Amino acid sequence: MRINTITRSMSKEEVLSFFLTHIVIAEEKTINLNPQMLFELMSLASEAESILTDKDDLIPHEVIESLAKSFIEGYL
Repeated sequence: MRINTITRSMSKEEVLSFFLTHIVIAEEKTINLNPQMLFELMSLASEAESILTDKDDLIPHEVIESLAKSFIEGYL
């Protein structure tokens, strides 16, 4: 039996929202949103959006959390 599922990739805005929520709430990090930091977050959001659009079998929050981890290690 085949079950049809409707999949939709996340928008860059949704990814950015998840990034910020994950970093501030789950990781308990403080972010000073200066232009450079915002640029880096938007770049990561674009990267995550591309990855999630290209590959349907990935779990969005795992991709975003992985990229957030590298961001935290590099910037916070």
